[in-house]
Amino acid sequence: MPFRHSLISYYLIKEVFSIFFIGLLVFIFLFLIGKMFEIARLMVTHHVGIIVILKLLLYTIPYFLSIIIPTVAFMSPLLTTLRMSHDKEYIALKASGINPIRLFPPVIFFGFVCMVFTLFITSFGIPLGSGAARDLIFHLVRKDVEMAIKPGIFYNRLPRLIVYVENIKDDGLLEGVFLYNSQDEKTIIAQSGYISKGKLNFVFNLKRGYILQDKRDNQFGILSFETYNFSFNFPKNTGRRRKNPKEYTPWQLWKRIKKNEGDKTALILALNRKLSLPFAAFIFPILGACLGLIQFKRIPSGGIILAIFFFILYQICFSAAISLGKANILPPQIGPWLPNIGLLIAIFYFFRRLLHE
Repeated sequence: MPFRHSLISYYLIKEVFSIFFIGLLVFIFLFLIGKMFEIARLMVTHHVGIIVILKLLLYTIPYFLSIIIPTVAFMSPLLTTLRMSHDKEYIALKASGINPIRLFPPVIFFGFVCMVFTLFITSFGIPLGSGAARDLIFHLVRKDVEMAIKPGIFYNRLPRLIVYVENIKDDGLLEGVFLYNSQDEKTIIAQSGYISKGKLNFVFNLKRGYILQDKRDNQFGILSFETYNFSFNFPKNTGRRRKNPKEYTPWQLWKRIKKNEGDKTALILALNRKLSLPFAAFIFPILGACLGLIQFKRIPSGGIILAIFFFILYQICFSAAISLGKANILPPQIGPWLPNIGLLIAIFYFFRRLLHE
């Protein structure tokens, strides 16, 4: 009997991990395919080297994995147990007197491995990767502002300057340019223009537009132009930037929360997000195994439908909880954990139903 149980455990672990690694490779491949257009744009339009692009991809993979690992961890036991049910292997195991509970230790072990892997990524991979990526982009923008400006998006990362461009041609021509300089409250609107770069500044070479500027005594000045050169000088302290909360490790976030006397919402949310995602990677496999083993008589593919439903619901609830936490509607300590609590309730219900089949 112990030999039979160990053989079943070995079989389940082998099947689950095989599907997990295949799924992980597929998602990483899709991630790289999705970045191809952006890579081509950086190489052709902005002449960014392949080494820099590979670095950016490498730095962004940890954040991608922190989202994908719980997803693949959910799929792997689900597909394994669905195949067992479809091939009547689960029925044969029950007929031979094996309790369904015996099938869950390998799944729990798999979930524990996924939790540790995700925790390592959120604690070390994301802080290192995100920090390195932001540093690299920051210095690239310092050298090539045109690369950072994207059509249809307000760009406000430059000190005292907001930039908006309707369209960017392949030759670098800007169309529908909007600039706002908060230092002298000057708004510039132009039909088109180019960007020329220097070592310590860059210049918008604009054509056919208007300059709107607030003056004293509540007066407002409007000046039209055919050509106008707007120069922006980088401040001396531009080489330094503020860290994003996700660039800190959990213990660094904990220390900053203890020391910070101001608004701690972003720090608390970042800390709980780093901890709640690994826990989701632990409980998702258990729910997947339950849904795969339960026999839905009315709906043959009920397990897959419920799995898709729970996964979409989890993503919606998690995003909503983060947004509500940022708005201080939900306590930031609780918000990221609410979807996990919902998953635990679902696991309790379906596991109990599985035992009573």
